[in-house]
Amino acid sequence: MARTVDDVAHAQRRQCFLEAAGRVIERKGYEQMTVQDVLDDVRQSKGAFYHYFDSKQALVEGLVDDQGRAMFRHLEQRMDAPGLSAVDKLGCLFRESSRVKLERKGLWSALLPMWLSDGNAAVRERASSHVRERLAPWLGQIITEGVAEGVFTTAYPRQVGRMVLAMLEDFRHIVMEVLTTPEPGARDRVQVEQAVAAFHETLERVLGAPPGSLSLLDPADVMAWVDSSHTRPAAPPDPAPTVS
Repeated sequence: MARTVDDVAHAQRRQCFLEAAGRVIERKGYEQMTVQDVLDDVRQSKGAFYHYFDSKQALVEGLVDDQGRAMFRHLEQRMDAPGLSAVDKLGCLFRESSRVKLERKGLWSALLPMWLSDGNAAVRERASSHVRERLAPWLGQIITEGVAEGVFTTAYPRQVGRMVLAMLEDFRHIVMEVLTTPEPGARDRVQVEQAVAAFHETLERVLGAPPGSLSLLDPADVMAWVDSSHTRPAAPPDPAPTVS
């Protein structure tokens, strides 16, 4: 019993460091954040910090993982609601993911420079792989249900689920290009709108859904990220961990 209590207390103390890191990063940015800033926030010693994390990078990777797990827990709860059709679940998956991330837009925007850093390619790939492993079964199941409901006609629901993830990855690259544009303007907004329209059109064809029946990505939400990424103070580049 004592061991269980110790495990719970250990997890709670570690969580305190993660939450403090999120607050400091949102306030100062990753590049300016120091381990001492986090220690001051939680009023803990360096010894306590290094008991849980061996570096600033490990701390932020832990923060990103924690945010990802919280996201998936939220999605599981929402998609388990009774009475949802396959199209409802697909919409929930996309819209809730966007909504939850937008709620922490300040944090994710502050983490963006290190997410895009060349030094973090391996971390980005691990994060992307984890997302694929979690989302692929969900998408496959949703598409299977949609076929049973008669709204999708594909003969390969689980394989198509993975193809949808590949399409999302390509869409993400387009958004990243816009995010890294020094002064995004009307042309970039048109690019985002066209990418969203192309994604929906391709998705409907792949699933065998009626044209115009799916609207899962909102160009306004995407541009909200672009606008926020160009309103915060510029910071010097610094190789660091990434965001999923």
